[in-house]
Amino acid sequence: MRQAAQVLHDIDQFHPVDGHWLALDDLLGELWSLGTPPPESLPVLFGVFERFPDDDGALGVLWSIVHGIESLPYAYDALLTESYRRCPSKMAEIMLARLAKSVAAR
Repeated sequence: MRQAAQVLHDIDQFHPVDGHWLALDDLLGELWSLGTPPPESLPVLFGVFERFPDDDGALGVLWSIVHGIESLPYAYDALLTESYRRCPSKMAEIMLARLAKSVAAR
């Protein structure tokens, strides 16, 4: 079994081949199967949004990142905001809207 750092490295290096995103889906599944990833995983995961700002990962693979991050016990709003300021992306915008909605509902 690989360690989270190795999986994160592969996620950081990922680029779809011929429009196929399933390799990233496999990497994300591997990351989540290792348990709670370390906080250092957040910049790597947000980096995927920055590299592919207009994508959702073909079959919605990037939604795995959204749902995975939202399930983590970390406060990620500042890192997400920084990522969005560096490179506005569709998925970061969705996450920021979901955060704002959850705060307003409290």
